[in-house]
Amino acid sequence: MNDNYDLDDIEDRAEERLAHVEFDTELGKQMARDARRVSNGELSRAAFEEKYVDDVREEFGVDLQGDAQADTEPTPGVPPTESKSSRRDMLKATGALAAGAVTAGAGSSVAGDLVSGSGTAAAQSGGDVQMGMVVDTETCIKCLRCVQGCKEENNTPDGHFWQEVFRFQREDKEYEGAPNEEDGCDPIQRPCMHCDDAPCIEVCPNNSRFKTENGRVLCDYDTCLGCAYCEVACPYHVNAFVHDGAPDYLGDPESNEDYEPILDDVTAEFEDEKYDDQGRWVSGTPPDGSCSKCTFCAHREFDDEQDGSTTACEDVCPVDAIQFGDLNDPESAPRQYLQQKVGELDDGEGDPKEYLDEYPDETFVLRENASDPNVIYVGDDPSDVEVEAVPGPTTKDDRGLEEVDRTLH
Repeated sequence: MNDNYDLDDIEDRAEERLAHVEFDTELGKQMARDARRVSNGELSRAAFEEKYVDDVREEFGVDLQGDAQADTEPTPGVPPTESKSSRRDMLKATGALAAGAVTAGAGSSVAGDLVSGSGTAAAQSGGDVQMGMVVDTETCIKCLRCVQGCKEENNTPDGHFWQEVFRFQREDKEYEGAPNEEDGCDPIQRPCMHCDDAPCIEVCPNNSRFKTENGRVLCDYDTCLGCAYCEVACPYHVNAFVHDGAPDYLGDPESNEDYEPILDDVTAEFEDEKYDDQGRWVSGTPPDGSCSKCTFCAHREFDDEQDGSTTACEDVCPVDAIQFGDLNDPESAPRQYLQQKVGELDDGEGDPKEYLDEYPDETFVLRENASDPNVIYVGDDPSDVEVEAVPGPTTKDDRGLEEVDRTLH
C-alpha cells in the first residue's frame, strides 16, 4: 500500500468507472485530480470553480458555483411521480437541474442535526460534533459480520458493500497460520471515512454532496446526476454507481439457501425516503442512476429509539472492534476506547487526531494527507508496506453474500 498523497489511481479508476455513464470522462479525470488538490490544500475552492464552471455548465447544465438546494419547488416539466432515473435523464437533457432541487413529495423529515448550512462545496465544515469511528484491527477476527450487517440493514444494491473488510498479508511480517486462517492475515475495515475535506464534495458538479452538522458526508439523491465523478475522486473508492436493486436474498432470505440473516431488528423505516430540514433526500434506498456509499447509518437519525448513535456494523461486531460516536466528545464510545486501549492525550480532552501524533505506533488513518478522514484505526499501519490480498478465515461466499473482486487501493 501507499499512503502518500498521490493521483496515480485516477486514470485507471476513471476509465473503469466512467465507462458506464454518458458524461465526459476526461472532464471527470481533471475534476477528480483537482478536487483532491482542493481537499489537500494545494488548490483553492475559488480557483477550482473558476477553472471548471464553464465546462460544468456545458456538460451538465448546472452551476458549479450555485446551490443544488436553491429552489424547493418542483422543477417545471419534471413530474414528481416519475422514476428517479428517468427524471435524472430528463434533467440532464434539459439542463433543468440548474434551477435547484426537486421536491420528491411525501417523505420524513429529520431534526436539525442534519442541516449543514448552504450545502455548497465551499461550505464543507460541519458543526462541533464529528461522528466517526475507531476500528481496532488487532481485535478484529475477520468474520465479516460487519459486512453482512451493513448489507442487510442498508439494503444495498447488488454488488455494493458499504462496509468492506480487506484481508491481507504484509511482506514484513511472518504469520503463524495459513492465509485462510484467523492468525494468517491482517484486516482493514473500510467504511466511508466521512472526511473533513472530502474530495467527493469538491468534485460534485451539482453540489449534491454535503457535510452535515454532525459530520456525516451525505448525498441528496434527488439532485445527484449520476456522473460518478465522486467514484473517481474518492481516495478510498467507497462510492458505487447504482445499476441494479438489492439482491433478492435481502428481501427473501429463502431465495438463497446459503444465506442466514444476522440482524434481529432491521430498521424498518430505511427504505422510505428521508428528508432533512432543507428538503434534501439524505437516506433510504438509493435510486438507480445515482451514486451511493456508507452513510454511518444516517437513517437511524429518524428512529426515536436508535437516534443515530450506533451503526449496524458496530451492533453486530462480536468483539467490539468497531466503536462509533462523536470523535470530539471525550466521553463518547470511540474516545473512551482509545483512552482505555491506547492511552490518554497529554491535554486530556484534545482533538482526537492528536492520537496519531502522540501514539503513532498504535494508531493510524488511511491516506491522511488526502482528505483528513474520520475513521481512526488501532493497530499496525500497513500504509508503507507491500501487501498481498488473501481470502482470510471467512469470505463473502461463506456468509451467502455475493462476491465482488475488490482490493484496498
